[in-house]
Amino acid sequence: MTGTDTMKRSLLLKSICKSYGSVSVLKGIDIEVQEGDFVVLLGPSGCGKSTLLHAIAGLHPIDGGLIEIEGRDVTAVPTRERDIAMVFQSYALYPNMTVRQNIAFPLRMRSASAAEKETKVAEVARLLQIEPLLERKPRELSGGQRQRVAIGRALVRAPKIFLFDEPLSNLDATLRVETRAEIKQLHERIRKTMIYVTHDQIEAMTLATKIVVMNKGEVQQIGSPYEIYHRPANLFVAKFVGSPAMHFVPGDLVLANGRPAFDDRKGWSLPLALPEGTVAKGDVLLGIRPEHIRLAREGQPAIEARVEMVESTGPEDNVTLSLHGHSLVARMETGSVAQGSVVPVTIAAEKVSVFDAAAGRLIG
Repeated sequence: MTGTDTMKRSLLLKSICKSYGSVSVLKGIDIEVQEGDFVVLLGPSGCGKSTLLHAIAGLHPIDGGLIEIEGRDVTAVPTRERDIAMVFQSYALYPNMTVRQNIAFPLRMRSASAAEKETKVAEVARLLQIEPLLERKPRELSGGQRQRVAIGRALVRAPKIFLFDEPLSNLDATLRVETRAEIKQLHERIRKTMIYVTHDQIEAMTLATKIVVMNKGEVQQIGSPYEIYHRPANLFVAKFVGSPAMHFVPGDLVLANGRPAFDDRKGWSLPLALPEGTVAKGDVLLGIRPEHIRLAREGQPAIEARVEMVESTGPEDNVTLSLHGHSLVARMETGSVAQGSVVPVTIAAEKVSVFDAAAGRLIG
């Protein structure tokens, strides 16, 4: 690795291990974060994502591994000396202080001058559009406003890395959407490295430049939102990301006219857009997302499917289809099909995923 590469790397986690008694919570985590990345740690409750975030912050000592921030080994360095700022789920504001005093508190701890505090608080308040709130106390603020103040207190420190621990989970649905957009816009403006923990896949997909999917203390996949969604590395990622979830049809990977194809062993086959040289093998799972299934146009090769149920989501319908004995959900235009009808559908063979049924890994 060259010196230039090292300078661009904001965070390095190497072989991070953490246990509580006999329970292993982090099992050799390896992650590299480039400067300015917005990295989301995504996974179900108990997967180790918050523990990993706290390890980066120095709140939880690790049992093994290396943590580097901008090339500096901080594995054994106290939290206050790591040059990070953390935004918590609970806001953690001082109730007896005004918004101005809460934001200025880190500067006060650094013994900054009155002029510096006034200048930096004004800059942060303008950036977050909370200038009218500066003289209020936290009890006078909404949940979204409190979270903006908490972000402002982190911003004023100008740290190397921002850490967010499920910051939107206390907000209602509307405020979550608004605050999520504000955080995304903030990152685009300041271009600082941010590490963000959530179990909400929508937050992950909309915020991240890179997603780290975790399960049971292990990294399952690291990639862009596009890669995570369209090319899941294994069955866990495929099942966890996406709503409605990806459906899986068991069958065989075979060669038809020298090209890979899927055979469901019930008389239905689907040519696949897998790389040339893909070896045919049995026991695979065909992964089909709802948007991969569409109503066939006239003259287009089609498969007949019975409409078992239609669930309206407003702009679209989630349509449960019975196709050759397989139950699949398709995402279709509202009102385009009726329950009980038989409709011609087509499956986007170039977009489906094929998994080794035994190993659970993506093929191709």
